[in-house]
Amino acid sequence: MKKSYTRILLDTNVCIDLLVDRKLSVYQKKQLFTILLKENIDIFIPSCSIDTIYYILNSSMKIKDSVVKQKISTLLKYTKTIVLKGSAIENSLTSGFKDFEDALINNTAISNNIDTIMTFNTKDFSKSSLNITTPLSFIKQHDY
Repeated sequence: MKKSYTRILLDTNVCIDLLVDRKLSVYQKKQLFTILLKENIDIFIPSCSIDTIYYILNSSMKIKDSVVKQKISTLLKYTKTIVLKGSAIENSLTSGFKDFEDALINNTAISNNIDTIMTFNTKDFSKSSLNITTPLSFIKQHDY
């Protein structure tokens, strides 16, 4: 049965995979965005992920500064940025999540009325009350 999605938050790892060739092929990226746009699903990224995305692409993956900034700019054209609220930080500190960054992502989603988090690390969100999906599961659920 196909789940209903209206507001999806992309985890940092999915954002990175959309910008470089890692886990998702070009074809899968195209499928994913075709579904998201066709079904009028709002796509969000947490503002607190932007610096992490930049750091990983530039410092860890050694992608040139100007290229990284262009990639992030392109991502921002198709997504909406949501802010990390103080209450989300407080809730993250006591959430029981093993990884604090995942707790921040989860609580940012909750405080911004997001219904789904898209991540490659679904086990990291086992304590979440939200729908959790991977990009490939999402594509499969939509018969692509």
